[in-house]
Amino acid sequence: MQENRLRTYLEFQLSQLLISGNVLFAQLLSYSPSMINWGRTLFAFILLGGFLYLRKRPFFFPSKKDNAISFGLGLVLAAHWVTFFASAQTGNIAIAVLTLFTHPVWTVLLEPLFFPSRVRLLDLGMALLVFFGMWILVPSFDLNDSYLIAVILGLVSSLCMAFRNLLTKKYLSDHGSTQVMFHQTLVTCLSLSPILFFESTFSTIRDWSLILLLGVFLTAIGHTFYIKAVFRMKVKTAGLLSTVQPVYSAILAWLILGEVPRQQEFLGGGFILLAACIETLRYQKKTE
Repeated sequence: MQENRLRTYLEFQLSQLLISGNVLFAQLLSYSPSMINWGRTLFAFILLGGFLYLRKRPFFFPSKKDNAISFGLGLVLAAHWVTFFASAQTGNIAIAVLTLFTHPVWTVLLEPLFFPSRVRLLDLGMALLVFFGMWILVPSFDLNDSYLIAVILGLVSSLCMAFRNLLTKKYLSDHGSTQVMFHQTLVTCLSLSPILFFESTFSTIRDWSLILLLGVFLTAIGHTFYIKAVFRMKVKTAGLLSTVQPVYSAILAWLILGEVPRQQEFLGGGFILLAACIETLRYQKKTE
């Protein structure tokens, strides 16, 4: 029993380490966010489709409505990933990751739109805590300031993530996660394909190798390990452990790119992660 718990914990940590490395490719590859995400999802959906084929599982759901919803959420996923990478390229990796972790608060605020729940006073307090963290992250509120633009892009990415998670839970929770990811990476790849008419594709073996690494290991396999571990964990445990992602991303950015977060990012990020932890604990009390 103890060995299984340790294995699950290690698999979860591996998934977080892999997923945390995604954002580094915004700096490692000198291409637009649309081109990078087109490449990553090209390899991701091929791998996921191959897995479904080998396991003799259907590629699509029996319901046309569910397929349409899943495909539509692929467009939301595309917006999430593109704005996330754009935030990292416009500002830095720390801002992109920290603003992404406002999504637990946005999820709580948006949940009444999709489920029978109501916004409480503490929800508004957590939102204010997040906005305070955002205010610390931005040195000035001039639209010519790259950090402000990076925060705005990060918030858009976070909102897209919250919407995608809520709608997936509401409409697709009865289906296999591999099928859902196959649909959404396929649609993301197709929706970003027009970028091929405006930009040159990856030109070197190094670039193709990095995209292969990003699409197969950090996207498809990383999320597979995450889902596998979460199925064996309590929601509270998974939610709290996932807040290690900004730490992993910051360490990887420092080791690989030499990027050191600013003092404002340490302070503002602390408020954002505090709000994320509080919302995760509150959600756990309501569901377990």
